[in-house]
Amino acid sequence: MTRPQPSNPSHVLAIDLVRVLTFTCVIAVHTVATINSPDSVPAGGAEMLLHFTREAFFALSAFVLMYRYRERLFIRPFWRRRFWLIGAPYVIWTIIYSALGLITTPLAPSAALIQLGRNLITGAACYHLYFLIVTMQFYLLFPAFRWLLQVTRGWHQWLLVGGAVLQVGVNAGLHAAHPTGFAEQLWHFDGSFVGSYVFYLLLGGVAALHADRVQDWVLAHPVAVVVALVLTGAAAEGWYLSSVHGGVPVPIACDVFQAVTVPWCLAVITALFALGVAWAARKGTGLGSQAIRIGSDRSFGVFLVHPMLLSAWMLGPYGWLSARMPAVLSTMLAFAAVVSASLLLVEIFRRSPVSLVLTGKRRLQAQASVHSGRSESSVPAEPVRLGAGRM
Repeated sequence: MTRPQPSNPSHVLAIDLVRVLTFTCVIAVHTVATINSPDSVPAGGAEMLLHFTREAFFALSAFVLMYRYRERLFIRPFWRRRFWLIGAPYVIWTIIYSALGLITTPLAPSAALIQLGRNLITGAACYHLYFLIVTMQFYLLFPAFRWLLQVTRGWHQWLLVGGAVLQVGVNAGLHAAHPTGFAEQLWHFDGSFVGSYVFYLLLGGVAALHADRVQDWVLAHPVAVVVALVLTGAAAEGWYLSSVHGGVPVPIACDVFQAVTVPWCLAVITALFALGVAWAARKGTGLGSQAIRIGSDRSFGVFLVHPMLLSAWMLGPYGWLSARMPAVLSTMLAFAAVVSASLLLVEIFRRSPVSLVLTGKRRLQAQASVHSGRSESSVPAEPVRLGAGRM
């Protein structure tokens, strides 16, 4: 198997599969958490392993941005384009989810506006919007991040070691923290702070600068990749079960911020990239390749809409039916329904005039006009890819 070449200088084909697989796991972990009881030990065990998704996406974000801008970066155009493409969907979906929240928790108009303002600042309108908050922080810091990786050339391995040690400390501290007062209020937003993911951002950025070597390594060492995945997964599950048996509540025992999750997340990210590289090396034009390409294109939109559809599933008659089915079957049914409905809704959005603000991507018809020779609509020239700044 030969190392695949990127289809253009700023795109690595392997990332398409990584993005699709990771998004599948995002919907899976949210479905498991929504359908099952918070104290379900099997559900917590599944969440323990699926919680790698946010770390994978931050590594993916850093990889794609650094790979694209490894040669040069014009800061103002970068900020203007990136903040528009992620900021507009963030504001619109914050408004949508804040409005939907009023259905179950009605508020007076003045209180609703205050709540909307808080949600815009904190990303608390829905449990997945923290990712956009962190992404915008990373966009702001990206010029400095890029400079750091440039001036530390030759020392990247030590930069990663230091980042890993720091990440273990951050995870251990956040998991064990029991603050009070104002610190407690801030602690509730630990996942919305870019500093909570420093190692994974460094991992993605360094990998982008050594993309050829990284691709060669994962192709040459498949056994090591699989062994690392199995061992770190077993360690994470063992730690979780030990914590539960020791009296730790399930939601805390499967918390995403634990020291034991750092090697697990590293192993999963490596394994996903290895799968992506292997797929890219054999990429064809069949239905599977087309599905991955389309799924990668729709991924950010699916990410934005799926909590809304998952909530609708639980509030409708299917929620009543799911409660009377075995947990595994109920979870699988909800997962399939939410994925299908999300793809369908995003497909509608992508063909509408509001595609850009709802999905972070230009309208499909507008993209087609470029190839037909007609003038392009007045939207940013670069379509958004979730990996370039999107979980």
